[in-house]
Amino acid sequence: MKTTTKAALGALLMTSAGAANAVVPLVDVDVTAGYWNADASGTLQSGGDPFDVENDLGYDSEGHNNFSIRFAHPVPVIPNLRLRYNDIEHKGTGTVLAKEFEGTTYSGEVNSRADLTHYDYTAFYTAPIPVVTLDLGLNVKHFDGEVFINEQVSGNSETVEVDEFLPMGHVRADVDLPLTGLGAGAELNYISYDGDSATDVEGYISYNADPVYIQGGYRQFDVDVDASGDLNVDTELSGPFVRLGVGF
Repeated sequence: MKTTTKAALGALLMTSAGAANAVVPLVDVDVTAGYWNADASGTLQSGGDPFDVENDLGYDSEGHNNFSIRFAHPVPVIPNLRLRYNDIEHKGTGTVLAKEFEGTTYSGEVNSRADLTHYDYTAFYTAPIPVVTLDLGLNVKHFDGEVFINEQVSGNSETVEVDEFLPMGHVRADVDLPLTGLGAGAELNYISYDGDSATDVEGYISYNADPVYIQGGYRQFDVDVDASGDLNVDTELSGPFVRLGVGF
């Protein structure tokens, strides 16, 4: 996503949060912007040989931006909501020897890009537990990206679109230390079915100077799924992140 579009999305989330809080004062709204520095490992495969993203495609650590808006309210039967945008793209240059992708054989230096950008739509209920804020619900990841590979000498190239919905169970817990502004939390989104699986887990510590707070932690995203067509994505992205939030 272009920088201007990212800025516009962040401004829109802030405006939406302020408007929602003004119209419905009982609704708690949190808006966040984060940066995740993730290493990539695993394979990409489409109708032929698996391409190792590190050894074959030359992927290294990349920085990824994300934005979210979270709505929580006191009505028991209606779930709370969170929308998060994850801008995730890895690219690199590597060397392969006679490996097939989408029916085309690649040899020598190749350029590639794996775009796993996605939206998280999360509906959840908050359990009435003292001290701990515990969210339980459903997370749906909507992938809107592509996998692209290009051989430098021949010019052969293929692009496979990634447009998939992945439902996952959602658990999130936060604990605050009274009178300190310090806290800690963790989030898990998980699904496993018919040989496919995905795990998105993060843990963090936080500091709250109401209404602003900051979180720092570690996120790991493992996905092993058959996506569009013959494309199989079996990758792990992991690394530290920092997140700045504002609560209304």
